[in-house]
Amino acid sequence: MKLDWLFYGCGVIALVVIPGRWHETSNAPPAPPPPGIGEMALFANFTPFAATSIINLPVDDTKVMTGTAFSISKTGEWIVARDSIRQCSHPFLNIGGNLGVPFTVRPIANMDNYVIAVTEGAGRPLPLDHPKDVTTGMRVFMPGFPGGEVGEATARLIGQTVIEHSKRFEHNETVLAWAKAGQTEGLKGDLNQLLGAPAIDATSRVVGITLKEAPRRGRIYTSTTQTVQAIGNPPDRVPDYESEAIVTKNNYGIIADTLRREYRVAQVGCIKS
Repeated sequence: MKLDWLFYGCGVIALVVIPGRWHETSNAPPAPPPPGIGEMALFANFTPFAATSIINLPVDDTKVMTGTAFSISKTGEWIVARDSIRQCSHPFLNIGGNLGVPFTVRPIANMDNYVIAVTEGAGRPLPLDHPKDVTTGMRVFMPGFPGGEVGEATARLIGQTVIEHSKRFEHNETVLAWAKAGQTEGLKGDLNQLLGAPAIDATSRVVGITLKEAPRRGRIYTSTTQTVQAIGNPPDRVPDYESEAIVTKNNYGIIADTLRREYRVAQVGCIKS
């Protein structure tokens, strides 16, 4: 065994790992091209969002794509990583074809690193996993928008560790560390715009919220399952488990495309003021 050092801000922590134990490369095929502006304008009539909430996004460099969100309520609630909208006055969900849905932000008590994005309508919420089902070596799949484009990754669980935050008023956070095991074929750059993406297990249940990649170490870090449960499991939430797909290393690209197409996973962006 060896120590794998994680640097985050001014914090340094050590994680015990077994070299090569989870090493593999299970890549997904390239994602299909996004719909054009004309095609998406037609599709906009069939999204789950209120038609009055959909806007035309700026076509110049006054907008930037920053992360990924996923639905936890069909009425319009999404989990978003705070870092993807930090210092952003005009956040939105990108629904393609130069169309977007602005959202309001609702803070979460005792949660520094996550917020709830509120829209008028959303895709069917993703079911959440239970902490007792999370085991070392299990596989997850992370659908979203790495590098600002559609894509996904897969990883296997190493164990639990702690991120030490250096910013004022931010608490240290217990997280899950994963060994990267594959990604979309031909994907360029790192996976850090998967920030906020769901990490789902083989039954499509959310195990964690994606936080960051450490490319040189082959690691991806997510929130714990307890954090997801605390944020996304209000008493009135009734998940639809029976309609979920079984996800494997051979089909996770297709499943990810479906989650994005059904507006259960969406791209987060910011209009610069």
